[in-house]
Amino acid sequence: MYVPNLPMQRLLILPLLIFALASCSAPSKTDQREDVLEDIRSTTLIPNLGSYDEGVQKHALDRILVSLEKAPVITRNLLAAELDDPFIGARTKRVICMILAREGDERALPRLVSMLAEGNQVDDNLIESALLEYGSDAALAVVSVLAEGNVTARRSAASILLSMQLPVAFDALQDRFYIERDAEVRFLCVCGFAQDPRPESLAILTEALEDSEEVVRQAAWGGLQRRAKVPRDMVFDPLATPAMRKIQVGEIRSWLSGEQPKPPAGEVRTGRVGQPL
Repeated sequence: MYVPNLPMQRLLILPLLIFALASCSAPSKTDQREDVLEDIRSTTLIPNLGSYDEGVQKHALDRILVSLEKAPVITRNLLAAELDDPFIGARTKRVICMILAREGDERALPRLVSMLAEGNQVDDNLIESALLEYGSDAALAVVSVLAEGNVTARRSAASILLSMQLPVAFDALQDRFYIERDAEVRFLCVCGFAQDPRPESLAILTEALEDSEEVVRQAAWGGLQRRAKVPRDMVFDPLATPAMRKIQVGEIRSWLSGEQPKPPAGEVRTGRVGQPL
C-alpha cells in the first residue's frame, strides 16, 4: 500500500478515525439524549469531524455514531448533503465520505473518485480506505483515474487497485505498466503482478526484469521467485550490466518455457554472475 509522507499531527489523528469507524458500533449508550439530530443541524459538530485536534474530532465522531444508531437514514442524508456545502472544508468532506462508505452509502463514491483524481496527497489514505470500502463497485472508477490522472493520482489509484486484488484491477495494472513513465507507479504495478494468481502474470514479471529502474527489477525478481518457484541456481542480478541481465533474463525465459537454455554463439553460458559453468 502506498503511504505518502504526512505531517506527524495527521499520522496521530487518522488512525483514531479509522479505528473508531472500523468498530462498526456506536459508542457507549450512556448518552441517551434525544436531541442528537438537533446537535448535528445547529452546531459545529460536522465541521469538527475534520479537526486536527484529537479530542475535538473524537467528540464529533462519537456524536455522529450515536446519531447513526438512533436515526441512520436521516443522519446519512444530513451527512451526504454536507458534501455539497461550499463552507465545509475538504478534510471534513473526506471524513464524511469515510463514514458514508462504512455505512454502504454510495452517494460518497463520486466525490471520492473526484478527490482521487485531483491528485492531492493530503489525507489520501482516507480516500483510499473509503474507496476500498466500496470494493468492486469502485474498481472501474479507480481504473479510469489510473488511466487518465496525473502522476500523484496514478500512484494512489495503483495502490488502491493493488489492495483490491480483483481481476479488473490486475488487468488495469498490466495495461498501465507498458506505457507508464513513473517508476513508482511501475513498481506498484509489478507488486500487483506478483499477487496476480493468473499464469500470464509470470510473463509480465519476466518482462519487468528488464525495466530501466533497479527497484522495479528487484520487485519483479522477488515476485517471480515466489510465484514461479525459481530454482536456487537460477540467477538474476538487478545490479548487473544490461548485457549480463539480458543473458540472465534469456535463461529465465527458457526455464519458464520448459526449454534448455542455450548460450549465445561465441559466449560462455553463465551460472553464478560472471562465472562460467
